[in-house]
Formats: sequence, C-alpha cells, structure tokens
Amino acid sequence: MQNKWILLGIAIIVIAAAILITVCAPGLTPATFLRDGGTAAGDTFMLVNQSGMALSFYDRALAESPDDPALLQKKAEALLRTGKMDEAEQIYRGLLVTEPDNPTVLVRIGDFSTHRGDYVAAISSYAAALAVEPDNAKTWLREGDAYLALAVTEYAARQAGSSSPLPAGFLDSLDSYRSAMADYAKAQKLDPRLSVVVSTRTLAANQFEASGKYQDLLASLKSTL
Repeated sequence: MQNKWILLGIAIIVIAAAILITVCAPGLTPATFLRDGGTAAGDTFMLVNQSGMALSFYDRALAESPDDPALLQKKAEALLRTGKMDEAEQIYRGLLVTEPDNPTVLVRIGDFSTHRGDYVAAISSYAAALAVEPDNAKTWLREGDAYLALAVTEYAARQAGSSSPLPAGFLDSLDSYRSAMADYAKAQKLDPRLSVVVSTRTLAANQFEASGKYQDLLASLKSTL
C-alpha cells in the first residue's frame, strides 16, 4: 500500500511540473499539454516498473498525437513489459513502414522474429540495424544469438536425419555457428563488459553439443529478449 502512495505522489509531481511548464509557456496548446504531461507521467511509471499505469498515460498522450513515433515506441515497450507481445509487434511493424532505417525498430523486429523461431528473418533485421548503427555491441550480441539458435536448429535437424551420432565438433563446422562466434567477438570488443555473457553463450553451446538438449538452449536465448 505504501508503495502505491509513493508512486501516486511521483505521478502527481510529474503532472504538476507539466502544468507549470504549460503555464510558463503560453504558446503551448492544451493538446500539447495533455500529450507532454501524459508522456512524462508514463515515463515515470516505466521507471518504477509500473508498466500498466504507464500504458494508460501513453494512451492519453496518443489520443492527442496518434501518429507520434516516439510515443508509439514508448507504448510498445510498455506493452512488452506487460507481456502483450503481439500488440507491441503490431506497433513496431507500423513503425517499420514509416521509419525503415530506425535501428531501434529494426532490432525489435529482429527480437520478434527470434521469439517466433524465424532466425533467418531475425538475422536480416539485426544486420539492417547494424548497417545503420555498426558500433552497437548489444545488437551484435543479438545477431550472434540468432546465428547460434540457427546453428542449433540445423544441428538438431541433421542429427534427426542421421542414424548415428554426429561427429565431435560438428557444431563448430557450421557456418551459422562460426558467424555467431564472430558476432560475439565483435560485441565483446565493442563492450568488454559483455565478456561474461559471451562466455555463458559459448559454454551453453558446448553443453548443448554434449547433451543434445537444444530446446533448453533456445529457451535460454529467447529469455534474454
């Protein structure tokens, strides 16, 4: 109960600040005030992990500016936090039409493809994002994850069609696996703090080849989105 009162107090402060700004800037219209106030309140609730409340304020802001790409993206992120992935994807698909070179949008489209198991499409989206923003370590990591997931599914399919166990090191021989390792190396070079994450991915791949439980590895990769 106490936390709810704290959150309410924060929201009131933010909205009051927005009102003050409006009063001090008479050139702003009521619609602008409602949009900016709703956005600020939504951002505040996102900061304190109250995505449901954030959604309600973003919707109020969007009522005044329904085509605002920044607002639509904020709403999509709030939807993701509430587990409404399909609704979030629908928004991002719309943003992709109007902002085809937006790396943030492209990465999210890749995330949705990864979640569905369409790793080829995911790689394509991540590559498009990296063409715009080549120094983003986290995008290199995501593309590496998609390549690793693709390698694992290729390995599993090959094993299913073989009457005998695949030779040791077969996973390493796949182009998709090599691409994953190359992407991980780029991510780690751009951001050394990702070294632990990269090591975890590599260890998981080695454990997969030993156990053959590819679903566990795929689940772990999807859970990082």
